[in-house]
This record gives sequence, C-alpha cells and structure tokens, in this order.
Amino acid sequence: MTIPEPTADEIAATARELGYDDLADSAEEYTQMITGMLGVYEALDAIDEPEVLVSRGPVACRRPSATEDPHHAWQVRASITEVESGPLAGVRLAVKDSIMVAGLPMANGSDVLADFVPTGDATVVTRALRAGAEIVGKTTNEYFCMSGGSHTSHGGPVHNPHRIGVSAGGSSSGSAVVLVTGDADMALGADQAGSIRMPASWSGVVGLKPTYGLVPYTGIAPLEGMLDHVGPMARTVTDNARLLAVLAGPDGIDPRQRDVRIENYEAAVEAGVRGMRVGVVTEGFDSPDAEAAVTTSVRSAARSLRAAGAVVEDVSIPLHSVGPALWTAIAIEGMAETVSRNQGFAFGRDDHYPTDMMGHLFDRLDRVGGRPANVALFTMVGHYVNAKSGRLHYARAVNKTRVLRAAYDEALSRFDVLVMPTTPQTAQPLPDPAAGPMASMQAAIEMSANACPFNITHHPALSVPCGTVDGLPVGLQIVGRHFDEPSLYRVGRAIEQHGGGR
Repeated sequence: MTIPEPTADEIAATARELGYDDLADSAEEYTQMITGMLGVYEALDAIDEPEVLVSRGPVACRRPSATEDPHHAWQVRASITEVESGPLAGVRLAVKDSIMVAGLPMANGSDVLADFVPTGDATVVTRALRAGAEIVGKTTNEYFCMSGGSHTSHGGPVHNPHRIGVSAGGSSSGSAVVLVTGDADMALGADQAGSIRMPASWSGVVGLKPTYGLVPYTGIAPLEGMLDHVGPMARTVTDNARLLAVLAGPDGIDPRQRDVRIENYEAAVEAGVRGMRVGVVTEGFDSPDAEAAVTTSVRSAARSLRAAGAVVEDVSIPLHSVGPALWTAIAIEGMAETVSRNQGFAFGRDDHYPTDMMGHLFDRLDRVGGRPANVALFTMVGHYVNAKSGRLHYARAVNKTRVLRAAYDEALSRFDVLVMPTTPQTAQPLPDPAAGPMASMQAAIEMSANACPFNITHHPALSVPCGTVDGLPVGLQIVGRHFDEPSLYRVGRAIEQHGGGR
C-alpha cells in the first residue's frame, strides 16, 4: 500500500492540528524529512507476509429465506468439510460471523463489512475442520459484537427460539438459536462481556467462556484485547466439553496464550460432584433487574447438588457488584480505540493482524451513519473520556481488576466453583425501534452484570440451563479457577441431571 507524498500545506495543517503551531512555519523542511521517512513503508514490500491462516477460495453460500430461517439466526448457509474422520466427525458446526472462515462473507453484524470476505480461517475453524466437523454456515451476531441483546445486527434482530418477538441474547445470538432449532449440533461463539453465556442463558443452551488464552483468538474480530474470548456452545455439557477438547491449546501466534494448561474435559463430565464445595455468590442475586423466579430457579438448582454429594453454601464477594464498573471503564475506552481508531485491531501485540480486514475498514472510515445507539454511545464516551483524561481511567481500571481477581481467587481457595444466575432475568422483549436510543441501549446491557466481570478477571465461566419461567429458559453460571474447566463441566453435568437442566 503506497502512501502518497505529502504537500507542505498538508504538513502545516497536520502540525497545527497537533498543536505544533511553531513548526508550521517550517513546513517545507518537515515535508522533506517526512517524505524521506515514508520510504520505510515502501521497504515493507520486500518481505512476504507469512501465511499464518489456512486460506481458501470463494465458497458457495446462500442467505436463507425468512420461511427457512424465521428467527434470523443465519447470516449465510454453506457446507465446508476437510476430513471425514476425527473427534467431530459428522458434527454440523455453526460459526459466529465475527470469526473468519476463508471464502465466506463476514459482516460481523455490520454494514461496513457486509461485502468483506476473509482470505484465511481462524485457528478455531481450522481445528474444527481438521477434527472432522462440517461448517454449515455463519450465524448472525450483534453489530461489531457490542450488545448483549439481539436487536442491533444491521440485517435485523434475532428472535428467541422459544418466542418470536423476544431477545435471543447476544452477541452470539444466532449461534445459540441454531442449536435450539436443530440446524446445527455445535457452535462457535465469542465472548467479551458474556456474549457466549448470555445467549446461552436466554435461549437455553450450554455456553462456555474458557479461561483467558485457553482457546486461541487468532483470526477473530476483536473488541478489546483484555476482554476477548472464543469458546464452544452446544445443547449439552458433554458436547460442549467435546468441542473444547478440539479447540483448546496454544497456536504459537496468539499472545494471550501464556502458561496454558490443557485437561481431559470429556472425562471430567461424568466424574460427579461428590465432595466438591460449591459457593453460591449472594451478590449475584442483587441486580436491580433480577427476577424473583430466576433467583428461585437458580437457588433450587444449586441446592440440588447436595443430593449428588456436593457441599453447597452461600458466599459473599462484595467486590462482585463493582465488577461491571471496572469492565465498563476498560471496555469503553478499549473498544473506542480498537473499533473506531485502529481498524478493528489494537497495537502493541505480537499478534496476527488480518490486513485484508483492516484495509477494508480503513477504506470505509467515513461510513458511520446508521450505527446502533449502543455502538455510537460507547464510541462517543470513549472519545470524550480520552479527550479529558487520556488513558488514565483505563489504566486505573486494569490495575484495580487485579484486586477483583484476587477476591474471586480467595473465594475459590475455599470453594471448587462459584455459582449464580448467568442473567438475572429471562429473555426480554425486543425493543421497539421507535422507542429511541435509551431503550435500545438498555436492551443491550441489562443482562450482563454477572457475566462481564469474568471477562476481565479471566476466570472460566459456564452457563447451563436450570429450568424455565413462563416457557423461557433460566441459565445458571458456574465459575472456576483459571484452567479448571473440568470442575465446571462436573457441576454443569450434575445440574443437567439433578437441577432442572437437560
């Protein structure tokens, strides 16, 4: 990509924009120096870019009709296979549309990426295909994955599989829905504030946010490097563990992956919970949006673990209630930086940068009209806070997250897992577009209080169904020590058997 040589007028204008008014008078000299320095970028062309991701040519795909896809869960349908044998042989796998599948369009819920087709597969896609899975399509997700509801996708809202007109949860909306409808056997989701677990809760499936770095994020559209997770979604705990076994482990590229520990997830599922200590986090039931029936269902499911031999006790973690504030301070500035300033990717990471996607976004920097209220609001707040105090509050929040992490770790030194509602309420009605931006924003964040803290503390968290209220699913969240996904699966399977889940 050639950078055009600047004119003296352009350099003078740049100097004034940066507050270097005294340098504007020397614009000619600076123009000569800058022009010389641009040769560095030309030199980049002398080195070929490594082929990190598996490439593929265009893949035949189609957009299903409203009759075929009444919930608007699919972005495109397709069929991609590589091998016929392996641990996922015969599995129909759905892939969230923020995850790159070479040759298939990747809108990531937006209009600006609607005509983008990535040239490489995300690591998780490569691993699933090599394990025998068939990719059967890309699922609809929220605009840039920045909502916990299912109403902001540029192509229209995703409806709950149990009730049209009700949210499916987000941002991995379609991935949850296609599991319930039976259109897929397993699915891939991505989670920055609960985006796997919240749709799992509201739609009634099993969703895991793994320990930070357990599963490589390479080849996936990010929001903020500290928050980004990718993980498995399935109808059962057993199938979730089966998919994680394929996805987990370092890929040699993702800088999130440090001291990764892989366990035998499938064996853990049937190990039982006898002797395990389960802490019921009292603050997890204190949300202003909490529904009494959800509280009753989750507490009943937790108590049922006693019959399976577990010790179940309440535990107070006061800082849990502050978790959403810390998450917000990190996420707003981080997402404004990543999404609006850096073409989707943060700097300062020894990462793989998909230059095809970044170039596509740069060419469309001025296409911001029509973005949903929550995306516009987060971006404006991020810019405003940055203008007033720089990165100070982001830095303070990251530093203080260590205190929150330690509070959970202290509780987890006394308990094997912690449990609470995944979402404090069941699925809510989709907001009326005519109700204005505040209603849209509320519908994007109202369910996230128990989910988002673990994106910044990086503990693994699993949502499992534990009953229904008025025909809508209730999700119970299980949180464990870092890299102790086996304990989550043990408890999740016991909930399926004894606590109102499947």
